[in-house]
Amino acid sequence: MTARLRVAVAGIPGAWSTDRLERALEGVGAETFAFSLGDCTLSLSEGAVLLGDQDLGTLDGVVVKKLGRSGEAAAPSRVHLLQQLEFRGVRVFSPAAGIREVNDRYQMTQRLAQVGLPLPRTVVTESVEVATDVVEDWGRVVVKPLYTSKGRGMLLLAREEAYRLKLKQWQRQWQTPFYLQEYVPHPGRDIGVAILGGETPGAYYRVARPGTWMTTTSANGHYESCEVTSEIRRLACTAAELFDLDFTVVDLVESRGGYLIYEVSAFGGFAGLWQTHGIDAAKLYADHVVLTLAATGR
Repeated sequence: MTARLRVAVAGIPGAWSTDRLERALEGVGAETFAFSLGDCTLSLSEGAVLLGDQDLGTLDGVVVKKLGRSGEAAAPSRVHLLQQLEFRGVRVFSPAAGIREVNDRYQMTQRLAQVGLPLPRTVVTESVEVATDVVEDWGRVVVKPLYTSKGRGMLLLAREEAYRLKLKQWQRQWQTPFYLQEYVPHPGRDIGVAILGGETPGAYYRVARPGTWMTTTSANGHYESCEVTSEIRRLACTAAELFDLDFTVVDLVESRGGYLIYEVSAFGGFAGLWQTHGIDAAKLYADHVVLTLAATGR
């Protein structure tokens, strides 16, 4: 009798997406549980990642849904736990190196730009003076923290307002360099393109609430169905392939000159595909995990 695969979900136990992924893994026959990376201990002398007295290095796989809650200062450093699990032979979905790169907007955007993918103009600086000059030059600028998601900490600045004071206040609050991206006029929406194992199961629009610029659901935006054209597929797959991610969502925006890439998600969401297409991305991901582990003899 073949032993069941032991695959845990690193995320936020009790959260919708973490629970959905845990149930999907159970549905394909894996022995699974959900845990928070924030509850783990790295014993460097033993080379072990411990959850209480359980050695996670004995697992077949770990599927990462979140490093922690958005804005947690310690969350980015938890990628080191994933690297140690990989050293022990645990297959991490997605690989720790890819998560580390895309989790840092600075590094992620740098990689996208280096291969010539179309991006909004972007500047990273620690100088209020330089940031001031950028707003003056571009007219409208979106300021983003380096390590947040779902629009947390994003700020839209315009040349016509008292933006210098806002820049100083933002810098005091976030204590990170300014990530400044030119505001792209768009039709009130952007696009999330899901990528799983190099394929594109679907895409969706995130539509902003009337009178607002942010499209995220946390800003009361909503999802609508989007057709996956050949150009959308090409851009999203090319961007995702750079980071060797098992599952991700690539964010695009429709500009006057064509599609631009906003960013690549470290983990990708399930809700957009489910609400617009009835596609259970958690189930597809669980299938991918089991097939990948079976192919590697785990």
